Amino acid sequence: MFLWYNDGMEDLRAVVAQNLVQCRKSAGLTQLQLAEKLNYTDKAVSKWERGESLPDLTVLVALSELYGVSVDYFVSEHKKPPIAPQKRNRRRIVFALCGIGIIWFVATALYAILYVSGLSGERIWLSFVYAIPASFILLVVFSAVWWNRYVTFASVSLLLWSVPLALWLTIEAGGTWLLFAVAAPLQALAVFWFLLRPRKSK
Repeated sequence: MFLWYNDGMEDLRAVVAQNLVQCRKSAGLTQLQLAEKLNYTDKAVSKWERGESLPDLTVLVALSELYGVSVDYFVSEHKKPPIAPQKRNRRRIVFALCGIGIIWFVATALYAILYVSGLSGERIWLSFVYAIPASFILLVVFSAVWWNRYVTFASVSLLLWSVPLALWLTIEAGGTWLLFAVAAPLQALAVFWFLLRPRKSK
């Protein structure tokens, strides 16, 4: 039983070591750079990656936050290294920009269709105006799922003011400035939400 325990520990150290190496290289870090981030020596990092020792739980938690993976990731075998947080964030930004690009493509296509249809004098430029709040709606969704509360707050604030702006430009009637008066308390609520919402760990 003791031999089986030793073999199991060796296998575990080998798996953890392989995952640590893959994660570090995927993040583009050297052993020294990683050691400085963790306040450990590069010799300790080298021992972990050679399977000579296992990092303690607090180190694994710190590594999971650094690499954007769960603690369980380190003790399981994986064929591919995880996507580095920087690369993952770039992909998310590109994906969000593509979504916004689609919105503006639709707005441009709608403008062109209305223009060709002979409705050029019917304020068809509003198709671009409404593309603005539509873009911010998309940003609110993406930021709530992917990004931190600062990006979410900025997206919500821009949405709160772009909607009344679009309606103000559309409705030709007196008193439409009240739309902005409605947006003001909503903005105040957004500020309170931002201040009271607990921070997410990255």
